[in-house]
Amino acid sequence: MSMTPDIMKRYLHLPTARDIWAALSKAFYDGSDELQVYALNQKAFSAKQKGRAISVNYGELTEIFGELDHRDKVIMENAKDVETYRKSVQRQRVHIFLAGLDGDFEQIRGEILQRDPIPKLEECYALIRRAAVRRTMMNGDFEDLEALAMVAHNRPPQTHPKKNGVDKNSYKCTHCDQTGHTKSRCFELVGYPDWWDHNCDSHKKNSRKSNPTTAVVETQEENDAGTASAHAATTTSTDDWVWY
Repeated sequence: MSMTPDIMKRYLHLPTARDIWAALSKAFYDGSDELQVYALNQKAFSAKQKGRAISVNYGELTEIFGELDHRDKVIMENAKDVETYRKSVQRQRVHIFLAGLDGDFEQIRGEILQRDPIPKLEECYALIRRAAVRRTMMNGDFEDLEALAMVAHNRPPQTHPKKNGVDKNSYKCTHCDQTGHTKSRCFELVGYPDWWDHNCDSHKKNSRKSNPTTAVVETQEENDAGTASAHAATTTSTDDWVWY
């Protein structure tokens, strides 16, 4: 920070730099720190997902929280009090993050709030992101899954145009008899990613028993087995992202 010559003349007579800065802070402090804290808190409490990617909403909040930490004036000497204060702030920020999520996450939000102790903010984000990945996968939208994987590795998502304008919900795997994907992308064949919830397996097997397998003509995407398998769960020399 620099001072104009006129201002500098007023404080050169002070004996130390500390005295100079103390005098300057009294003369020019306008309460902007308090106003900034108020504005940051207001922004945090009003932050909503509104259909955006979870990573965008979470990143916006963590940036606000970092600014608030920088301006935090609370001073404590007792280690126990410091830890208690830290946990209180952490819990409030978890509530802010969860409250701003879309209604699609109502179930996982309730599960997190029932935990004792409540998870840290970073852990809550990981749980929500996994829930989003599972829901996207069950809906058969592999393009969204790839986008989530790219975000986890701080890489821009790749886009894949629809083939022949076919809706992916019309795909049906001839191996597991599930809709939303083809045999070339079936996790039972290419391997399950780390985040996969294997509790879903028994549900799928029961569904398969009650629904006999029918012959289904695979779409043109079946011919792209190599590329599709790589996008499903593996790593290749030209595409080194993996599922989380």
